[in-house]
Amino acid sequence: MSTTAHTVDEVQGRDEPDRVFRRYVFNNPEICSSCFRRLKANESHLRAFAGVTGHDLEPKASRAESIRAHKTKPGEIGPEGPLRGTRQVDNTAIAKYPTRTVCEDCGAIAGRADSDPLSRREALSRAKNLCSRLRELGEPVRLDLLKHAVGHLKSLEDYASLDTEVFEAATTVCVRRARKRP
Repeated sequence: MSTTAHTVDEVQGRDEPDRVFRRYVFNNPEICSSCFRRLKANESHLRAFAGVTGHDLEPKASRAESIRAHKTKPGEIGPEGPLRGTRQVDNTAIAKYPTRTVCEDCGAIAGRADSDPLSRREALSRAKNLCSRLRELGEPVRLDLLKHAVGHLKSLEDYASLDTEVFEAATTVCVRRARKRP
């Protein structure tokens, strides 16, 4: 009896439709998880040096410094005398100003989705980019069905503020339908 070699796709198959969104779109560092545009492949990103523009200063911009009384008597607490208080000292000379990737389309820092929920209109406008990312993966989803699913879920009170779950559920439904089509 002979054995037959299998390709990786034949053995593992494609991911289940309910895993496609998070694995290949939402958690992909090359795709903005807020608007679903590519960040690096088509140069739709901007490297911002926050220290130059004054944004995103790390929390070490100021620090507390101890104020101590000078030691005058033997046996006082501490090598420099008793603690009298603290004062804030400017620490910007050693503060970090990290480089940030900013999505040029939606302005998301590092391409991360904002915690504020999208309006129904904003969610529908992002469906086109999501559809493009899914097609790049080889999932021929229909834009009209994806928009319909996103719009329907955003109109439900239980899902209106759960954007990630809305896009994930809409993607799952549309990928299932696309795979069933001949």
